[in-house]
Amino acid sequence: MAATTQETSLETFVDDAADRALTEYDAGGLTIAVVDGDDVLTSGYGHAFRSEDVPVHANETLFRVGSVSKVVTWTAAMQIVDRDRVEPDAPVDDHLEAVDLPETFDDPIALEHLATHTSGLEVRGRGDSVRNPEYVRPLAESVSTDVPTRVRPPGELPQYTNYAAALTGQLVADITGQRFGSFVAENVFEPLGMSNSTFQPAPPELVPAEGTAVEDVVNFYSDVAPASGLHTTGADMARLLQVHLNGGVVDGERILSERAVDEMHRQWYTPHERMDGMAFGLFEESRGDARLVRHGGGVPQFACEFALLPEDSVGLFVVAHGDEASDAKQEVVDALLERFAPVDSSGARRTPDGTPQRADELGGRYRSVNTTDNATAEKPIYGLFTGQPIDVRVAADGRLITEQGESTDEWVEVEPLVFEHVEKDAMLLFHEENGEVTHLLDGLGAYERIGYLEQLSVQGWLAVIAAVTALTGLLGWPAAAGWRRYRGGESPPPSATRARWVAGVGVAGLPLFVLVLGGVAIAMASMDGPTLFNRPPTWFEVVFVVPTLGALATVGAVGYAGRAWLRHDWTLATRVHYSAVVVGAIVLYWLLQYWNLLWIRTG
Repeated sequence: MAATTQETSLETFVDDAADRALTEYDAGGLTIAVVDGDDVLTSGYGHAFRSEDVPVHANETLFRVGSVSKVVTWTAAMQIVDRDRVEPDAPVDDHLEAVDLPETFDDPIALEHLATHTSGLEVRGRGDSVRNPEYVRPLAESVSTDVPTRVRPPGELPQYTNYAAALTGQLVADITGQRFGSFVAENVFEPLGMSNSTFQPAPPELVPAEGTAVEDVVNFYSDVAPASGLHTTGADMARLLQVHLNGGVVDGERILSERAVDEMHRQWYTPHERMDGMAFGLFEESRGDARLVRHGGGVPQFACEFALLPEDSVGLFVVAHGDEASDAKQEVVDALLERFAPVDSSGARRTPDGTPQRADELGGRYRSVNTTDNATAEKPIYGLFTGQPIDVRVAADGRLITEQGESTDEWVEVEPLVFEHVEKDAMLLFHEENGEVTHLLDGLGAYERIGYLEQLSVQGWLAVIAAVTALTGLLGWPAAAGWRRYRGGESPPPSATRARWVAGVGVAGLPLFVLVLGGVAIAMASMDGPTLFNRPPTWFEVVFVVPTLGALATVGAVGYAGRAWLRHDWTLATRVHYSAVVVGAIVLYWLLQYWNLLWIRTG
């Protein structure tokens, strides 16, 4: 429904929503653009970033938009498709010059896989950002360093990753022979009149306060500009909304054919025909009878939303800055969506018709594939600090119950392995491989079913018990030897002494690894350069040699333990204690291997 049919004018409505957001949340400023057919509204509220005396002006105040940068990137990619420079289903390796993708699977990665985040590449955090703009690398270097592992065939499961958009930006550059930023400036920004938009890492206009440089107040800079490096204004993004709603043309300037715009907005991928999926780089979202294609974004201190209702010729852009920027942004977005695409929340609560088919196969804990599919030492970062697992169980009345953190949701089965939320407009799907349920898809978020020993709580207790047991050898044996020398007691057999030395070396590899890793992290943090997480040096893998040598020593200790039991060497108590120490070390090294913290990785 167009805004002109509402009693409250759009301008007043937006003003009220913005004022409410800035009042209720700790946000310094925001800018809004709304397109409703031929009507365009742009407005700014609060103050510019870290500039309390400079009010937000929609036509000049810069904001960071994080992953909404990808909307520009996918628009540029569709331009080269529109110009017959590349086919969406053609292998991107045929066109890439700066990087060679691993040939892990027979099926090649195509542009359509990158645009729908179904490339099968693991999530790569390293190399995505830096803390100083002088460390930002050329895009070709960024995408060709630490190329992500291909963990599954393309098109199989969705896995959102910045690398897909960054690689697409480089694809545009390699095909056109221009730097990505130059191509976008000439083919998107200039013809649309987006004169204030830039992929420059630290534009001074971001912080217009007199005497304050961007570098003085910002410590996050995108190292993958096509994925998260755009700075723009509300007025500029209104032009991008218009071009997507007007069939590729604004004020007589055409950057895409009408057919290409339709191609961008159609569904390219969905896990199931009943579920929302992906357009070309944009996420589908159903709101009652309305269909959105949208993209959100966020970097430290900024949160953003870009959304289109193509069938209604409505689009909106909202970005805020501040400690609670995400909440402030969402307050405005929710209000606007409720105005243009209201959802009837009075519907009857859905009830199950019986027990779900294959109910016995669904229960358990599911962890994000960002963790389970990671083949690098970043795995513990994703597992410990990003996202929470989903616990699944089936209630007695047939409802499927999911628990994630403090959130609990209920679902009813609508067809085998497909579930609908009892109240919301949301779907949940179980994915199977070789007839076995292996994954849960909550929208486009994919989660892999994990075993009991893979649960963090279980591993935590195992680590504590194993560490205490192993330390009774590492610390207890030298202490016992010193006590014997002091009291003049009888020494253990030479074979036991040798065995203890080998086991001790194995156990010692664990605290030594922690010390080395901590020392490297502290040293790099104090240096004038990228942090260890942002950009680990090429020699960093050497750090993982330390626990690997300890693991090899532990293998030798297993041999000593086995021989002692076979030959009945030493006393029974000595054999039992030695074996317990070795088992403790084995458990700890298994945990390191599970989290990809050994030099030799099997994941």
